[in-house]
Amino acid sequence: MSGYLARRLIAALPTLLGITLLAFAILNLLPTDPILTWSEGMIPASAAETERLRSALRPDQPAIERYGGWILSLARLDLGASLRDGRPVSALVAEALPWTLLLNGVAMLLVYSVGLPLGWALSRRRSPRLRGGGGALVLLSVVPPFAAALLLQRLFGVRWRLLPIQGTGDGGSLEVVAHLVLPATCLALSGWGFVARYARVAFRAVMPESAVAAARARGLSGASLARHFAANAALPFLWLLGGMVPALLSGSVVVEEIFSWPGLGRLLLRGVAGRDYPLVLALVLLSALAVLLGQLLADLLMPALDPRARAPLMESEEPR
Repeated sequence: MSGYLARRLIAALPTLLGITLLAFAILNLLPTDPILTWSEGMIPASAAETERLRSALRPDQPAIERYGGWILSLARLDLGASLRDGRPVSALVAEALPWTLLLNGVAMLLVYSVGLPLGWALSRRRSPRLRGGGGALVLLSVVPPFAAALLLQRLFGVRWRLLPIQGTGDGGSLEVVAHLVLPATCLALSGWGFVARYARVAFRAVMPESAVAAARARGLSGASLARHFAANAALPFLWLLGGMVPALLSGSVVVEEIFSWPGLGRLLLRGVAGRDYPLVLALVLLSALAVLLGQLLADLLMPALDPRARAPLMESEEPR
């Protein structure tokens, strides 16, 4: 297992470097002058501020040298300082990361708590109402996040005045929960229909009617029947979990901005708008790392549920 894990981590390094290089190249191709961007299109107020920005941006150096300098700093675990206020990027990420984890964690919980039961019901029953509900969720899943966010704000925040539409409140637990409902629901909308359809196919594949009938003949029903098939049924959803992580991360960028949620997505948009190279590169690296770790975690959990998946790992550990 350790050898497999080491190979996966080493193989991920070129991917991470390629993603950060692409992000750096895109930022350098933007037509605006970053120094004028930070001074809002005017000459900076002081020569000292101009010198600070030029020292950080190093516009006289080739782009590849600036990227190489960032890589060397990263090797020393130094993410650099933000161009906006000079604060360490690590401090900015540490402030925003808990909010993004909270939002995405609740959204993931909503996706599975709605999609899995509906997929189970669709795989076991032929009710027209259930099919209609599944079709409605499929339609919701194709609505763009920005459109769904504006619609939720319009209905629940403006017309019915049931929930707050922006920010996190005054910091109290109940205030945070109230402000979390709409963005988490908006983020989960696109996953409900997909997970429900995926779950219906997966449950039908791992729980054929003949096997269910045999289990019922042995006296299993309800929760005991679900536990009997739980291990086999969980396998497809581990793979699905690896795919849900990038979907939620990409959707949270738009959702956090519209709902003024102080997470990494909103911080990323601010960095791109202002060409804050150190901040953008750090956030892109962190996002790519989260996606790769999510896929790696799913691969590592597979052998725990399926003994057949352990054979390739054991073979990779044998000396040649």
